[in-house]
Amino acid sequence: MSQVNIRFWGVRGSIPAPITAREVKAKKIAVLHKYLAALERGEKLSPEEFGDMNEAIAPSTYGGNTSCVEVRFGDQIFVLDMGTGLRPLGNSLFGEMLSTKGLEVTFFLSHVHWDHIQGLPFFGPLYMNKETGIKNKWNFYGGTNWQKTAETCLKGQMDPPTFPVSWIEIEKITESIAYDGMYDMKVVLTGDVQVCFGKLNHPQETYGSRLVFPDGKVVAYTTDNEPNDPLSPDPRLKRLAMGADIWITDCQYTKPQYEGVEGGVPRHGWGHSYPEAVAKTAVEAEVKHVVLFHHDPSSSDERIKQIEQHTQKLISDMGGKSKVTAAWEGLELTV
Repeated sequence: MSQVNIRFWGVRGSIPAPITAREVKAKKIAVLHKYLAALERGEKLSPEEFGDMNEAIAPSTYGGNTSCVEVRFGDQIFVLDMGTGLRPLGNSLFGEMLSTKGLEVTFFLSHVHWDHIQGLPFFGPLYMNKETGIKNKWNFYGGTNWQKTAETCLKGQMDPPTFPVSWIEIEKITESIAYDGMYDMKVVLTGDVQVCFGKLNHPQETYGSRLVFPDGKVVAYTTDNEPNDPLSPDPRLKRLAMGADIWITDCQYTKPQYEGVEGGVPRHGWGHSYPEAVAKTAVEAEVKHVVLFHHDPSSSDERIKQIEQHTQKLISDMGGKSKVTAAWEGLELTV
């Protein structure tokens, strides 16, 4: 049976958050201090070995691209959201696309806020002309109650004058583009993979996805969800996450941030979660591996690591056994 391979191309929420020159300088100084301390302890490590050792503890940066996750099973390619991480994902596909003379990719859109669709115009394979022999097929699944259809929303962000290439041109040069709607608890079969969609609690209609593979492995994706009650997980969220081998979920804030104790502005109604709510759901749903996602653009790498550690402690204190990882760009997982 084929493995399920997952790669994270964009992990931020709301807006891209590129690392600044000041942050790069601080990281270089911190690494230099660690390296000098290792030398003083008599550890003879090459710079490469030292870098690998530190990367195993925590990534050098979690990254600044917005939501985009690639899931592969055999020759099937699924893309969960199309934030700015879709651009580097697209670039990585060119060699495969040219050798196979075309790709088929299925996109699941949680919703169409900018941070979840803004990578589409910069998805390189989108511009390959079928007349060159490249027969690409794109399948889009999106909500049905977005005031406009998913199809209209995707086309709209590329309508002149906001972008120089219109969606009409893309449709003309592409072998196949298909659209289908989502609704709460809708189930579709895509190849060998069963996918169930579930409505989440976020301003405007938003959906999570539960991918069930032929051997029973489950990957759940529930970004942009706000808990109604951290002590009582939403039944729909719990149903999507139940028994998941990997549950990729929104954990944008700390609870003090959410409540407005830190930062001075409560985040109630903004549609995002925090460790206490994530931990409770993970324990009740008996999730094997929780992957924290949709990091706040203002969160430093250090803050994200603290959120990861806090979530892990909460789960352990509740008697849960879930592993917790804060997603970073380039993170690869296999189940």
